[in-house]
Amino acid sequence: MTEIKQIVCGMVNCYLVTGKEGSILVDTGETGYDEKVLKKCEHKNVRLLVLTHGHIDHIQNTAYLAGRLGIPVAMHKKDVELKQNQFAQPLTGRGIFGKALEAASKSKMRRNRIEDFEPEIFLKEGDTLERFGVRASVVELPGHTEGSIGLDVDGQMVIVGDALMHMVLPGLASIYWDRGKLRESGEKISGLGSRTIYFGHGKPVKNRRWV
Repeated sequence: MTEIKQIVCGMVNCYLVTGKEGSILVDTGETGYDEKVLKKCEHKNVRLLVLTHGHIDHIQNTAYLAGRLGIPVAMHKKDVELKQNQFAQPLTGRGIFGKALEAASKSKMRRNRIEDFEPEIFLKEGDTLERFGVRASVVELPGHTEGSIGLDVDGQMVIVGDALMHMVLPGLASIYWDRGKLRESGEKISGLGSRTIYFGHGKPVKNRRWV
């Protein structure tokens, strides 16, 4: 049985996914949480670092953690541009909460620095991570960003990054690159059936109709 452990880093979640032959770290949080995440990875045979998307709150500790753990970084090729320019893809908020979140996110992107790193693995739909010790496959979930991905873990759990959020109530992300693509990704997650959903922001819930 594959195990998912949530690592709460302020408002953002990272995840340690552990199988019989190793673990993977999903996302890295922001500066100030690097040592917390590293400590959670101790003695877990972490073999890969997967980024669900390229926004700063999910990737800021990537260079540090990948270096300390001595592991490769994997992400979708379409989000690589964001590690050097957070404004390479448009970001729009929906509703009052979404507009506030958009403003806060853009302010953070302007003020903060991301130490550069080079992804060694580019993930796409259907790729499996079994060679890194866990039973998980990649699900492309564009909308929040162009290269957003999730992981379908052991056919029972899905890490969705920010395709969905649980900041107030669980639902589609309030900020996005493309609203139409985001809705399609929500329908895709719903279609996976009985799963526990693990968000980039908020506590896990059971899968449901998201659109």
